[in-house]
Amino acid sequence: MAIKKSKMFSLKVAPEELSTWHDLAKSHGITLAELIRQRLADTQPANHPIPKSHFSPPAVDEKLIFQVAAIGNNLNQIARRCNSGEKVAILQELVAIEQSLAELVELAKAGDLKCT
Repeated sequence: MAIKKSKMFSLKVAPEELSTWHDLAKSHGITLAELIRQRLADTQPANHPIPKSHFSPPAVDEKLIFQVAAIGNNLNQIARRCNSGEKVAILQELVAIEQSLAELVELAKAGDLKCT
């Protein structure tokens, strides 16, 4: 028994893309809707595999990650104290952030951070 399809969505594509998709569907003897369903379900026609993405995120130095995490932690502490009414302690946290940023800049200038 066929599954009832009651939902619809639209998609903007370039005219050339739509033409290519229509031609591909026709060459496989299926409708454009079925071609798109197959592609989205990763059950593509046998003669036309979907190319896999070769994207990989850039390598980032662990020192940089640690420094950014420390700065984020300080910002979270500031937000928590602001919300609880501890205004005086905020200055100490801002000084700590300034120091963290200065250390990060110095590490970058020294060439000890690598972000490729």
